[in-house]
Amino acid sequence: MKDSGLTEFQSFTGQLKAGDGITPVIFSTRIGNSGEVEFQFGTIALTQETLFVRKYWNHESPALNCFSLSGKSANGIEFTTKTLQFNSMGSESNKEGTCMSLTGGCSQAEFRRKLLEPVPKPIIRMHVKGFQNLLPLNSKCNLGTVSMEGNHSIVDPDTITGNITVCSDNEPADLSAWRTEAYELLEYVRQVMSFASAAILQVPITEYFAGDDSEVVAFSRTRQAPAPMRTFHPFNQQPVFNTAVSSFFNPRHKVKNLFFAIEWFAEDCTHNEVRLVNAMTALENLVASNLDGNDSMIRPPKEFKKIKRVLRQVITKCINEWSGEDEDKVVEIVADLDNKLLDLNRRSIVQKVKVLAKRWSVPLDDIGDQQIKDAKTARDYIVHRGHYYEEGKEKTALWEHVTVMREIVIRFLLSVIGYKGSYISFLGGYHEAQFPP
Repeated sequence: MKDSGLTEFQSFTGQLKAGDGITPVIFSTRIGNSGEVEFQFGTIALTQETLFVRKYWNHESPALNCFSLSGKSANGIEFTTKTLQFNSMGSESNKEGTCMSLTGGCSQAEFRRKLLEPVPKPIIRMHVKGFQNLLPLNSKCNLGTVSMEGNHSIVDPDTITGNITVCSDNEPADLSAWRTEAYELLEYVRQVMSFASAAILQVPITEYFAGDDSEVVAFSRTRQAPAPMRTFHPFNQQPVFNTAVSSFFNPRHKVKNLFFAIEWFAEDCTHNEVRLVNAMTALENLVASNLDGNDSMIRPPKEFKKIKRVLRQVITKCINEWSGEDEDKVVEIVADLDNKLLDLNRRSIVQKVKVLAKRWSVPLDDIGDQQIKDAKTARDYIVHRGHYYEEGKEKTALWEHVTVMREIVIRFLLSVIGYKGSYISFLGGYHEAQFPP
C-alpha cells in the first residue's frame, strides 16, 4: 500500500470505550496481507475503572455493543474503530493485582495522517484481493486517469494482489463531488472486473489522498475465492477494462440490479449443481429486474382477472362433482389452487429471456430454446429434490447445462456494458470466442 506505512506494527496511545466506560490503553496495530486489521494489546490492570471491559466481554452489560478504540502513534497517525470485538480475554494475578490480556479484531477501522510530501492531485485507490494481471491497465476519463494492477501469478487469492486507482488530472473545482463520483466509478469497475475474473474481487482497503491528507479505511472481508472459470484471460483484460470505464459514463442500457447478477455469476462454488443454480439465478435476476409486468405476462392483468374468475368457478364446480369432499374441504382446495392460477399468466423463462435478449440485442441464435428449457428443468431438480441425476436414467451431463446458462449470462452482461472483442467461452468446450459472434 503506497505511502500508508501501515503494514508493520506501530504503537498507539489511546482510549478503549464501551458504553459509559473508558480507560487509557497502549496497543499496536497493522494491516495484514489479506487486508485485516491486526492488533497487539498490552495488559490492562483490572480495577473498578476497567471492570466494564470484562462485563462487556461476559455480556453482563444490558447494551451488547462493540468496543470503540482510538489512539495516536508517535509519528502522527490517528487510528479509530467503533467495531472492535475481543475474541478472548485472559487474566493473570500477582501480588500487584490482576491484569487482563486481550485479543481481538474489528470489521472496520480508519487511519488518518498528514503526508510528508503532499500529492499534487487527489487520488482514490481500492486494494483488491486475488486479482491476476500482467501489464498495468490504464484508461482516461473525465475524472482523470483510471488504472488497475495485479500480480502475474496468484499463490493465495485471499491476499491483496492489486488495486484500482483514480487519479485526477487537475485540481477538481468541487473536491467532495469528485471524490463521490470517483468512488462510484471504482466500485463499478470492480464489479465489471469481477465479472471478467469470474470471482468477486474483495476490497479490504480504500485509500484517499488529497494535498497532505491521507485517509485509509480497512474493512474485514470474507475469504477471496480462486477463479477457475474466468471470462477473460488474465493477460488480456485491457479491452474489458476500457469498456468498464467507458460504460460507467455512457451505459448502453439502463440496467436494474446489475451488480446482483454479477455477484451471483461470480459467486464461489465447487460443484456443478451450485454453478447451475448461480448462473440461472443471475439470469432470472436480470429478467425479473428489467422486464415490466406486461413483458412478463401472457395477457394484461385486467383481462386475466376475468379469466381467473371463470377458471375458479369451473374448478369449484369440478371438485364438487368429482371429489366427494364436504363443502369446507372444497373451499380449502379451491383456495390452494387459486394461488397457483396466477402462474398460468406468467411467461416461461425462455419467453422472457428472448424478450429481453431482443430488447438488448443479445445474440442467442446458436443456443436453442430446448437447451434453455432443459437447463431450467435441471435447476428445478436440484432446487426441489436436492439432486439432478437419477439411478437408471440417462440424462444430459450437468456440465452441459452449466455451460449453456453461463454463456447466456455472459452474453447478456457483455451486451449490457457494450463490449466487443474476445472472451473465454466454455460452451462446446474451452475456447476463445468473439463477441458479438
